[in-house]
Amino acid sequence: MTGLSVIKVGLYATIQDLGRVGYLGYGITTGGAVDAFALRCANRLVGNTDNHAGIEVVLNGITLVATCDLQLALCGAPVTLHVNDEQCFMNTLVVVTAGSTVTLGRAIKGTYSYLAVKGGVSTPLVLGSRSTVIREGLGGITGEALKAGDLLPAASSDQPPEIPHRQRHEPRQLPNKTSTQADTLQLRFLPGIHYDDVTQDCREDLCGQIFSISGSANRMAIPLNGSPVDTGMTKLWSEATCLGSIQIPPDGQPLVLMNDRQTMGGYPQVGVIIPPDRVRLSQARAGQRVRLEALSTAQAEQIVWLHEHYEETHLKALDSLGSPAP
Repeated sequence: MTGLSVIKVGLYATIQDLGRVGYLGYGITTGGAVDAFALRCANRLVGNTDNHAGIEVVLNGITLVATCDLQLALCGAPVTLHVNDEQCFMNTLVVVTAGSTVTLGRAIKGTYSYLAVKGGVSTPLVLGSRSTVIREGLGGITGEALKAGDLLPAASSDQPPEIPHRQRHEPRQLPNKTSTQADTLQLRFLPGIHYDDVTQDCREDLCGQIFSISGSANRMAIPLNGSPVDTGMTKLWSEATCLGSIQIPPDGQPLVLMNDRQTMGGYPQVGVIIPPDRVRLSQARAGQRVRLEALSTAQAEQIVWLHEHYEETHLKALDSLGSPAP
């Protein structure tokens, strides 16, 4: 099998693409890259389409060996990248030869990094996606996190590299999702389906205090620690959830639902974090201070439109660096 052989996984790594679309009604969550923009950037740098599967690496890196000549790109949370003993840059195309050891170090800041390979990691499609959702045992390699000894099939480069480990382009400056640029991260949200049903005190407590990110944050949800928020609601039917939804369980500590969330939930949903702030939240680390802010629909639409335009401008700039892989 040609591609990448997993030698060592630091904390946690999975195969992810942009997610499993169209199955929420069957109770199957979307999954997919937590920082989709970072994966899209890495794919563009190697000439892939946006939805090619790559490796999502959490915090503590991964060590791989190339079993054929490959073209790689690494984006997302800043980490050290070495090919054998040579240090390489993130946010650029890196060419490696068969037998090379590729090592991602511990994240300098942020949480999620993405390694793309030309042609994509071609593990089997499951319901139209290669994304790994461990709770459901779907995608990746037998629905599990990567471990030493796993072999990841990938398309080889069209031509052998002229120079081993050569970086074919200068590193690109990409939008930074891993820096809060402030002591407190502002999380803007649209009021949710139960926002008008909770008490006024609940709304004031939700937006009037500073929370911190819990150390139990993962791909399912990011708990926020603070003074308990009392919704005043005692009975509630289970209802559909969505990415970025703010739930408040009985202990009063809000949860922000993420990619591997359950599709139904019985806790009050008071809001939905707008996409750019949700990604910044996911890239933040335990202990980061956050504050919630409610937006009007018009405000949210303007912020999201500007953010999407900003991202698309950067993605188009990457298109010139390679043609799409088959």
